[in-house]
Amino acid sequence: MDHAVSLAHSAQCLKKAIPLMVKYRMPVTPINYAIWYCYVQGSKPALNAELDHVIAEQQTCTQNRAKEIFDKHLSEDDLVFFQEMADRFHGTMQQVQHDISVTLDHSKSFTTSLVDSQNELASLVNVNSFNEILGCVERLTDESVAMQEYAREFQTKLALAYNEIKDLKEALNLSQEAADTDPLTGFFNRRKFDDDIQKFCQNYSEQADDSVLAVLIMFDIDHFKRFNDDFGHQKGDEVLKLVAKKVSQNISDSLNVYRYGGEEFCITGYFDSINDIMVFADKIRLDIASLTIRKKDDINSKRAISASFGLAILRPFTKGSVLIERADRALYIAKTHGRNRIEIAPDI
Repeated sequence: MDHAVSLAHSAQCLKKAIPLMVKYRMPVTPINYAIWYCYVQGSKPALNAELDHVIAEQQTCTQNRAKEIFDKHLSEDDLVFFQEMADRFHGTMQQVQHDISVTLDHSKSFTTSLVDSQNELASLVNVNSFNEILGCVERLTDESVAMQEYAREFQTKLALAYNEIKDLKEALNLSQEAADTDPLTGFFNRRKFDDDIQKFCQNYSEQADDSVLAVLIMFDIDHFKRFNDDFGHQKGDEVLKLVAKKVSQNISDSLNVYRYGGEEFCITGYFDSINDIMVFADKIRLDIASLTIRKKDDINSKRAISASFGLAILRPFTKGSVLIERADRALYIAKTHGRNRIEIAPDI
């Protein structure tokens, strides 16, 4: 991998590599970064060919296979790439600071020249001292032209630095989004949920607004193991995608959706009333219940999809672990009472 590329070029390659990792359901790891970055660069055709072959066969690339590709085509030196990007970023910032310092020095010099020239003009008592006056004006003109040159040069350097830092920021934002996103469903992942649920509980406790209700909705797909056992894991993934699509159609910007694990999902958000919560959850339940799936070329294998829901309304100063436990308990009750239904956790 060529590490002598610019920060902006590195960021652009990184921005192209991250969506590919998401598309093929590969976790955000240094090794995956390295092979996909190299893939986007096209610097090692053999790596590209092997990765294309693996993706065509499996529609993804497992961690073990990614490590094999890495060991075969790359080296440990390639893993320092991201540290080098950070170093380049700091180098860019240091250069900007240096350019500011130099420009300020020239600005001070120009200011000093102005003051000196002002004093010199004031000391000329003879109005006929044309040579002295012209000499003073000529020096000011030269200083002014030089200052403008420094200003233009500084403006150009700032524009270049801004574009490089902007590209890196966009790449890092994509990286963070990829790290927080479940590649199969497009929802936030479990790691993101574990971080957010504590903030969700804390924010609600701090705002002390009795006019809205905060809720955690947990739901999972009924008899999901049977889809995998009877139809295969690819069909199981298809079920997850179909459910995720239906859920997404009902989600507003004020709600967050997470793939909690396997076939289980979570939604957090705010509602005006319990009735609004129930209407929302039941709309998703009915949308999921409208889905069916079948084996390819087998019209008699069609099977309905459904999901069970557990709701827990957040009370002030409740810990995230307690809220999760209550929602999980309500979900368990929904399943034991027949599935494809909604249960609300009682207050405790």
